[in-house]
Amino acid sequence: MTEATNQGAIQRILLASPPGQFDVILEDLRSIVPKPTLLEPNFVAALRSEWEEATGRSAMAAGGDAGSGSGYAECYITSLSKAMDEYISSNFSSPGVRAAHNVTASTVDDTPTLKIATYAERIDLQNQQVGSWKGCYTICPSSGSLHGEIYVWAHTYENGGNVQLMSNISLDATIAMTCLPSDGSDKRSSWASAVTRQIGSWEEIELLKKMDQMYESMGNTYLKRLRRVMPVTRTKMEWNIMAHRVVQTLSEGHDKDKFKH
Repeated sequence: MTEATNQGAIQRILLASPPGQFDVILEDLRSIVPKPTLLEPNFVAALRSEWEEATGRSAMAAGGDAGSGSGYAECYITSLSKAMDEYISSNFSSPGVRAAHNVTASTVDDTPTLKIATYAERIDLQNQQVGSWKGCYTICPSSGSLHGEIYVWAHTYENGGNVQLMSNISLDATIAMTCLPSDGSDKRSSWASAVTRQIGSWEEIELLKKMDQMYESMGNTYLKRLRRVMPVTRTKMEWNIMAHRVVQTLSEGHDKDKFKH
């Protein structure tokens, strides 16, 4: 294969790295690629930046800082960033979880539009379990329109297995409260709280609740398709543990060797 072909394969592999495993996969590639020049620093740095942007991990670099905006967009950013600080700290505070957010603004026809990027991850490479949560939300303060997308990526690879869950959902709503540039700080604070409440409702009801329902029904739906309807003996397995214990006890009781003197 040509060097360009090899680099294309490397690019696809690294960009598909599950949460927290970019460097792990990179080290594996270093041990097998035919030429070290295929992984030159600038090439790897560009891929790392692209991977972090695609997975949402770039929000970690922002560290929760508010983005930039011009004119009256600054007041929106300040209020929304403060509300998101409280939201992230109260909802993504489980042990081992790292989370961050970033708020940016743009102005179209003198109408500010804000974008919120949230990201959370729990990386436990020692126990072969990793997962990430990415949220992207767009808000128009003057109309109350709110659009969002949530992406969930989980990966476990215990005992040589490789199981991944990748899911996303798109959401739309109009919050009851709007916010204008002339509104005071108290009104902006209430508006920002309304935005975070809507985001929390989406995450709780539209995603987490549905994922719980999926897990509860998984045994009778998705996993059932992977099982044999009947074993090779063509006899259904009896899962009554008490019946098995009775059979085992009776078998031991009829062991002829026990009656030999």
